[in-house]
Amino acid sequence: MTNPLDDTLAALQKIQDAIDTVKTKKTITPEKQILQDYDKIISHLEDSASSLINVVVIFWKHEKLL
Repeated sequence: MTNPLDDTLAALQKIQDAIDTVKTKKTITPEKQILQDYDKIISHLEDSASSLINVVVIFWKHEKLL
């Protein structure tokens, strides 16, 4: 069984990697609609990352109590 905190940190890293990839693709895409969609994707990924950071804080708080 894996540690849920480790899994969460790995997910956070994957989200950051996805954000970086979309930002890179955004710099080479000339189409306005695709750029707007990339902005939406980045926004949703950043929201997800923020939520995962909150999860990590809760995990750390819980680990301190043990």
